[in-house]
Amino acid sequence: MKSPMDRRRFLKVMGVTGGGAAALSGCGPDNAQKLIPYLVNPDNQIPGLATYYASTCRECPGGCGIHVRVREGRAVKVEGNPESPINHGSLCARGQASLQGLYNPDRIQSPMARNGSGGFDPISWDDAIARVAQQVGGAGANRVAFLTGSETGTFDQLVNDWLAAVGSPNGRVIFEPFGYESLRFANRQVFGLDTIPHYRFDNADYVLSLGADFLETWVSPVEFTGQFAQRHAFQNGRMGRYVHVEPRMSMTAFSADEWIAPVPGTEGVLALAIARVVLEDHGGNAPPDASQVRGVLTALDVATAAQQTGVDEATIRRLAGEFAAGPSIAVAGGIGAQHAGAHQTAAAVNILNYVAGNVGQTVIFGPNVAVGGGSTYQGLADFLGSVQNIGVVLMHGANPAYATPPAMGVADAIGRVPFKVSFARFMDETAWLADLILPDHDPLEQWNDSVPRVGVHALQQPVMRPIFDTRQTGDVLFQLVQALGGTAAGRLTQATYKDYLQDRWRQLQQRLGATGSFDDFWNQSLQSGGAHEPPEPQTVRLVSSAGQVQVAAQGTAGDGLTLIAYPSSVFFDGRGANRPWLQELPDPVAKISWSTWVEIHPDTAQELGVGDGDILQITTAAGSVEAPAYLYPGIRPDVVAMPIGQGHTAFGRYAEGRGANAFHLLAGDAAAFGGLVHYAAAQVTPTGAYERLASSAGKSRQMGRGISQSTTLHDIEEGDFHTFHVEHAAEVPEHIEPVLEEWQRAQTEETKRGNYAGEHPRWGMSVDLSRCTGCSACITACYAENNIATVGKDQVTRGREMTWIRIERYFEGGEDGEPLRVELLPMMCQQCGRAPCEPVCPVFAAYHTPDGLNGQVYNRCVGTRYCMNNCPYKVRYFNWYDHGNPNDQALSWPDPLHMLLNPDVVVRSKGVMEKCTFCVQRIRGAQNEARLQRRELRDGEVRTACQQTCPADAIVFGDLNDPESEVSRVAQSELGYHVLEGLNTDPGVTYLTRVRNTVEA
Repeated sequence: MKSPMDRRRFLKVMGVTGGGAAALSGCGPDNAQKLIPYLVNPDNQIPGLATYYASTCRECPGGCGIHVRVREGRAVKVEGNPESPINHGSLCARGQASLQGLYNPDRIQSPMARNGSGGFDPISWDDAIARVAQQVGGAGANRVAFLTGSETGTFDQLVNDWLAAVGSPNGRVIFEPFGYESLRFANRQVFGLDTIPHYRFDNADYVLSLGADFLETWVSPVEFTGQFAQRHAFQNGRMGRYVHVEPRMSMTAFSADEWIAPVPGTEGVLALAIARVVLEDHGGNAPPDASQVRGVLTALDVATAAQQTGVDEATIRRLAGEFAAGPSIAVAGGIGAQHAGAHQTAAAVNILNYVAGNVGQTVIFGPNVAVGGGSTYQGLADFLGSVQNIGVVLMHGANPAYATPPAMGVADAIGRVPFKVSFARFMDETAWLADLILPDHDPLEQWNDSVPRVGVHALQQPVMRPIFDTRQTGDVLFQLVQALGGTAAGRLTQATYKDYLQDRWRQLQQRLGATGSFDDFWNQSLQSGGAHEPPEPQTVRLVSSAGQVQVAAQGTAGDGLTLIAYPSSVFFDGRGANRPWLQELPDPVAKISWSTWVEIHPDTAQELGVGDGDILQITTAAGSVEAPAYLYPGIRPDVVAMPIGQGHTAFGRYAEGRGANAFHLLAGDAAAFGGLVHYAAAQVTPTGAYERLASSAGKSRQMGRGISQSTTLHDIEEGDFHTFHVEHAAEVPEHIEPVLEEWQRAQTEETKRGNYAGEHPRWGMSVDLSRCTGCSACITACYAENNIATVGKDQVTRGREMTWIRIERYFEGGEDGEPLRVELLPMMCQQCGRAPCEPVCPVFAAYHTPDGLNGQVYNRCVGTRYCMNNCPYKVRYFNWYDHGNPNDQALSWPDPLHMLLNPDVVVRSKGVMEKCTFCVQRIRGAQNEARLQRRELRDGEVRTACQQTCPADAIVFGDLNDPESEVSRVAQSELGYHVLEGLNTDPGVTYLTRVRNTVEA
């Protein structure tokens, strides 16, 4: 086979690059070889140096600020924007994976029209716009509808203005699968406000969640994770306390000090009982008008509440005392807890917060959250029931054909509309219903903005040129207005969507009182990611309807089990299912990827005679699906649960045909609060079939090894705390001591030779297990930074996943009356000072750098895998396939997905071992920059990808040899320990023991 680099090509490259060219070349022989010289260098771009653009993440309605790293015109990494008041520089796994939406090989690349055989043919933009203009112009007054997701900024206003311009001002339909209808209903009922307040977990010493997964998908999880970790993590001898109440232990419940599993549907009864005790026994902080709800509270006897919920009366009274003791917050309204009485639960929680004096302190109205605004499941149902009056429907940013129960009849109803236009970027289930598809730009290619909450104006800008022949939907709407002419053109006079956007921001500049020219204000907003104003807190009082709140147990009918369809922390409502990074990301609870599963209690599974991987048929009144069983001790025996997000019948190669759609098990009718009920009575039947789960979990128990350690605040206060290694670290045998001394002496002498002379740092890391929530954002950030290949379901089932960092999950307790708890531990290469992997490598591919890293020379590695076998932490990974070669069966980066590869990191090939190196490319880049500026490297200047994205700020990185560094200080904590320290590998990663604020018997 011909070498990809011969002498002739080498001289050609050297000749061109000598003239200042930028070369983009692939790694394999089949890649196009092109050299494009910069005859005139761009003003804002230097080949080899990254350019950063501030923008806003649109992977969910949270509105996190982002920085996008661009190299030679390609976006290669997304990171959090530290100036954002939402996420403060952190980012979740879905945000990290947004590049795989931009470069997804299954994006719609040009306009398409349905043909006579039911498929689609590409057409020109001029033809497409002419067709839509003809249909809209001939539809008649009030016969054009526009179905969108939840939009909170300028585009939201444009859709309303556009509908008015074409004569259909009432044609707006908003559908957000997670619209929090129960929460809004409760706020209207208790406070008279149709909104969602701003929650301040960082102001609360005590957190009580009744089914709100605020660390996963609830409202603004990245923001709440940072707030929660700031107040709840152990520091300076104190910490908060968190109690989670839900029939299923979610990832959010992992971080709880106490998990209470009530009878499904009785959370509202429990909340009202706690509120009664708070008002009667601890009512010092209650506002004067709290007496308005006294009748609601006294109507519920605490003993009766204990009987209905399965939570004993003593526990209810204890929770009430804890809640009233200091700054506290109670939250409800999670989608996974959205049973028929979810609005009653949220109303009861509102009353609880009010009588405890939390409203205005930790629950703040005024800076209200915009997520889900205007969206109700009932509103979509009303629209579908009136489609006979619609001539044209346009669809953007919503996929109701997937995210609703089949009984709702979305496909049939939309199919009856004479002309259907989709602005989808992917051929999802709803796009397949369209007659014409006008593909939108990716959010990273477009101008836009959003208002995630009052006072926060987040700006989007294109970070690179569009990859395909797509157009931003806003621009298409203006082109339609110009094609229609007449009155429509008179109402919308701007030429482009950017002009319309800037007009809105001129108004914002005036409202903010910002001085200077608009260009200065605009440029400053682009650099910072938006413009923000301090919102005015709103004083709220109880309204008369608060005294009419009625809360009752809401169990499911029938003799079977209760099914809970809960949101996936990875896929959200299913919109992330076409990202391979997210498909390969193990679910934080089940540790399963590339599939769907049914969580079932081991006792229930034993009664059915099933084990992990046995296929179960789940049947409800709405329908039936099949999925493998996952035996989970963190769920009540009378409950089964399924994640939402898989089971797509369209949406591209990474999403289609994987798992089951949990929406197919839910009733199609809207609940009293206008939302979809996520509970159902279910019958579970073994099918006799089996599927091997694509699981990355090892042993579910630690087997006494003290890998993920925890203690209690009480033990620390009593002086009864010591880390595991103090008692159990193995002593070095006498005959081994001389060998270790010689090894250490050789390493010390090596640092004194040649260019290695002088003092060097020792790079190290600390991980605070009290802060880590298991969200797994670090895993996806590592994939994005280090060009890690996804290997697919088949390889994962063989244990061949490539992730350089994983979250270990262990169960403790749960037997003999001891409460079940979960211990988490992020595991990456420990950068051992006495690394077992290094001396066994026959070609010296594994070596020790002078600054303490376990280096890996990929070009030397011949794949013996001795290093992997000798690693006690199992953090080295072998490439079984050439993931970058289009001819290989395990292609990980099909065109154009390969464009997201980080040019600072080599792409590994078949037969090469790889591992974490603490993002050595970032270390060397910072060192080179400091050297050019003739200064010392500052502490905190180097941030690894996992550290940078962590919403809980659980990771600290720096020089262990610097006594003034943050990582050195943390490593000296009495809570610090090393995993498997008895092996004497001298790890560079220090873990801080998790501290739980438990109640002592």
